[in-house]
Amino acid sequence: MRKIPTDRPKGGPPWHVKDRLMKGKIMQDKISACLLGGAMGDAMGADIEFWSLDQIRREGVRASDSITDDTQMTLFTAEGLIRARVRVAERGICAPEAVVHHALLRWYVTQGGRPQMQVCDRGLITDPRLHRRRAPGLTCLSALAEATRFGEPALNDSKGCGTIMRVAPCALIASDARQAEQLAHDTSALTHGHVLGIEAAVAQARILFELLHGASLADAVGAVALSAPIMRALDAAMTAPDDGKPDTVERLGEGWVAEEALSIAVYAARVGRDPDHGLRIAAIHSGDSDSTAAIAGNLLGLLHSQQVLATCPPLRERDLIEGVARDLTLARADALSPDLSARYQGW
Repeated sequence: MRKIPTDRPKGGPPWHVKDRLMKGKIMQDKISACLLGGAMGDAMGADIEFWSLDQIRREGVRASDSITDDTQMTLFTAEGLIRARVRVAERGICAPEAVVHHALLRWYVTQGGRPQMQVCDRGLITDPRLHRRRAPGLTCLSALAEATRFGEPALNDSKGCGTIMRVAPCALIASDARQAEQLAHDTSALTHGHVLGIEAAVAQARILFELLHGASLADAVGAVALSAPIMRALDAAMTAPDDGKPDTVERLGEGWVAEEALSIAVYAARVGRDPDHGLRIAAIHSGDSDSTAAIAGNLLGLLHSQQVLATCPPLRERDLIEGVARDLTLARADALSPDLSARYQGW
């Protein structure tokens, strides 16, 4: 049983208030580091995404100072999930996937798209930094272009990594592991219809949820129980030689499909000595470098939170990412102030 202090200094907060504030600060740091780590990986891989390994070796890695569609969609997913929490608080009922779908359609507008449904013009959509078009995934664009009803799953058979690259907020806002997995499943299905694409996102969400709550990477991966192809991808990531060489990474895949992206990201998180080393492992290969590094960055952000916060480069969107992380932290704790509710009206 915890001993209650009786001699706190005059003027200081009660022990239980101080304890709660400290826990809230730790959680916000973790959530910020998770999103910033993803953005760091996204920026590192942005300019080499379509390069061969030989070209990368010749010309080197030149990290961008800005995010791509991977982090853009992550932020809009977070916005949708926060709005869903607000809607539950105000009305007692909500279909989170429908609210996230609305948010992703707002992202689609920032890329020059014209949705078949009317979308609101508040929130992230008003930030001009998110209107930059940087090689967005064609499956995401086409699925959102074809959508006629909020929350309706996509009618394609794609297992591209567009499911997993944006899934981190599902883990960060969830109250328990089952909810993290369900949110990942339902929101990934909005753009990708193949079961492996959806399951890879579910696996990543479960791993992130476990890491957020203090598990080791091995234990977090061990908590995943999905189909044989996903488990093989994770097993390959956890048993591949720990040399971090591009040739080892390429034996795991190129990351264009979700289960390969998952495998590369988990491998990089496992063998990376620090965030920068892990991100380079995830980015330097002949494949979808920005997505695999972004996914790895989410993992590395939770494994090395303080290092990520201290070493994050001056990204153009850093203040925006940290603001969303702060609001996500408040929403997961149901600390919905009038200001937060006004900024994230629940639809």
